[in-house]
Amino acid sequence: MKKGVSAVLSLVLIALFVTALVGCGQEIKAENEKLKAENASLKSDNDKIKGEVQKLKEEVQKAAEKDATIASLTAEKEALMKQVEDLKAQMAKAKPATKAQPAKKKK
Repeated sequence: MKKGVSAVLSLVLIALFVTALVGCGQEIKAENEKLKAENASLKSDNDKIKGEVQKLKEEVQKAAEKDATIASLTAEKEALMKQVEDLKAQMAKAKPATKAQPAKKKK
């Protein structure tokens, strides 16, 4: 008798389990499809963000190149300004020497 009761209970439990799986199967499939769509959306967003990151990296590189160019031009400008000051100093020294000599008169 115990074997019969346990067999019947086992069958009932199996039937309940199968019924629960079949009933939940549609919900699981729907959730799976929803997750697939969300996954595709996230992959698309990820690709867009990767593209934006690449563009930003390029912009940063260009900005760094511009900064290097500015630094180079600034150094060149300062060197040229020093040359101008040196030439002005040389001209200032040369002017008093030419003023000291009397001008020759033509006969």
